[in-house]
Amino acid sequence: MRSPFEDPGRGEESHLVLTNAAGEHSLWPAFADIPEGWTVALPASGHRACLDHLERAAACPPSTSTTEHTAGPRPEPSGAPQ
Repeated sequence: MRSPFEDPGRGEESHLVLTNAAGEHSLWPAFADIPEGWTVALPASGHRACLDHLERAAACPPSTSTTEHTAGPRPEPSGAPQ
């Protein structure tokens, strides 16, 4: 059985790219419901177009300030001096 994340090889708009508040991106099958907390970054497109979009997104990761803003401050490790 083929994975829904593989290229179906028919040139159809089979996948989309999702993004979340932390700036993470994901390849997603076009037929599947979008999980809570994710939005569409690239509408239904061919598999190759989605992979190209993911490669461009990976080349420009979100800034640290954006990640800290959305994720909140990092907790201090236990046993750290106060």
